Amino acid sequence: MSGLGMKLAAATVLAGLAMAQPAKADMGCWNSEQAAAARVRDLQSRLMVATLRCKAFGIDVLAPYNSFVNVNRDTLQAANGVLKAQFAAGFGSAGESAYDRFATSLANAYGADATTDQICAETADAALEAADAAGDVARLLIVAERLGAAPELPGGACPIRFSAAR
Repeated sequence: MSGLGMKLAAATVLAGLAMAQPAKADMGCWNSEQAAAARVRDLQSRLMVATLRCKAFGIDVLAPYNSFVNVNRDTLQAANGVLKAQFAAGFGSAGESAYDRFATSLANAYGADATTDQICAETADAALEAADAAGDVARLLIVAERLGAAPELPGGACPIRFSAAR
């Protein structure tokens, strides 16, 4: 095959591959690992914002929050890694910005929540319970579920598929 023929063949293959790539702004659905990562990130955001609100209210719950972050650091970083990969898959080079918008929206969702002595005490208790999870995602998810609804996932959760026993 001539040099021109090779170039045409390569261009045809590349064009076919480019057309086969999914749309970059299509998040697709979130599998259970990705949804759990979003829930863990949401828990961190919820506790962080509540801690800041309590501090502004004159109640210091920073020690329990810091304990939660320090004990679960590896799990929190792994969850963020899963989320960043999900956004990179859906948005390509704009994935980091999409992840940042998602993480910011999680925190913003809790900024206007009420702040009372009771809420601050509950925040401290939840942070301590989450610290006791010691990186166990299942235990962190239990704390997150008790605190409220899961965050909205762009693209939604993947359907659960199973087959009936025969």
